[in-house]
Amino acid sequence: MSETAVRPPTPVQPALAAWLEQELGVAGPFALDRLTGGNSNETLLLTAGDRRWVVRRPPAEAISKSAHDMGREHRILVALDRTDVPAPAPVAACSDPDVPGAPFMVMEAVDGHAIADELPADYPPGAETLRAVGFAAMDALAALHRAPWRTIGLADFGRPDGFLGRQVGRWSGQLERYRHRPLPWFDELATWLQEQRPPDGEPGILHGDFHLDNLLLTPGPEIAPAAIIDWEMATIGDPLLDLGLFLGFWGTERPAEPAMPHVQGVSRAPGSPSRAELAARYAEGSGRSVEHLDWYMALAFWKLAAIVEGAHAQYVQGQLLTPYAARLEHDVPRLLTEAAGFAGLAPRP
Repeated sequence: MSETAVRPPTPVQPALAAWLEQELGVAGPFALDRLTGGNSNETLLLTAGDRRWVVRRPPAEAISKSAHDMGREHRILVALDRTDVPAPAPVAACSDPDVPGAPFMVMEAVDGHAIADELPADYPPGAETLRAVGFAAMDALAALHRAPWRTIGLADFGRPDGFLGRQVGRWSGQLERYRHRPLPWFDELATWLQEQRPPDGEPGILHGDFHLDNLLLTPGPEIAPAAIIDWEMATIGDPLLDLGLFLGFWGTERPAEPAMPHVQGVSRAPGSPSRAELAARYAEGSGRSVEHLDWYMALAFWKLAAIVEGAHAQYVQGQLLTPYAARLEHDVPRLLTEAAGFAGLAPRP
């Protein structure tokens, strides 16, 4: 995996070690190593000798139970293990309160790169590599959105009927729980999204946070999807929202000072494929129409602004004093300005 350790490995407690030995069929001693990445649920490297796994568990102070539901994340990985979708294989899950650290899940450790604003050292620099990265992401997303969710155990995983019609009300309501400053364009976009909403399409598995940070690509020189990771936001809904988020963050068509510039920052280098090229690759692989792509990009950025404004509210209140939360002072308004550009309410760059 491309994540790196942030502190020395910690031996696990005896009760947890006993559970791991029984479930994994491997003798200890075991050690846990906190990894970078994973801004929501915690991601840890579990080792026993030369064996490696990844552990996912909620943060110590989870705000949303649904966003940190380990059983839900484990369930979708079990279902995807029956498909050609690149995802880590699930190994075990624990909800027993007598086991230290529960609830948590264990999955295979996948070797690969999660890319932000720089290409990995083992990838050749240049336009061909950027094109390969973008097309690999579209191939992974198309595979996910082709997956037969009804027949792999996910028929009751979400509420796909009326999914698009619920979005504006849901995320507007969530923002009102912690709205603490004026947010230009938010209300105008809410109205536009309601009035311009496209017809409902065929539902599919929606990852909910799909971008290069949450996609492991194979080590070089060949570039292909290795695994989509971080499934805590997954549901059944309109999968084109995944495409809207990914392409909203992609490429040289963004403003000079974009929102969250580290996210897919690598794609703003010269020679990067255009949004149109990637959308065409996705459409070919998924069989889905991308006719209303601007609407989905606007919804994706508007929704993200509503969600992460909660972290900025915590920062203002002194509850979340991190560089990420501090940057939201500017990133949230920039997300909304870019969304207004997708909607045609503001000039595009």
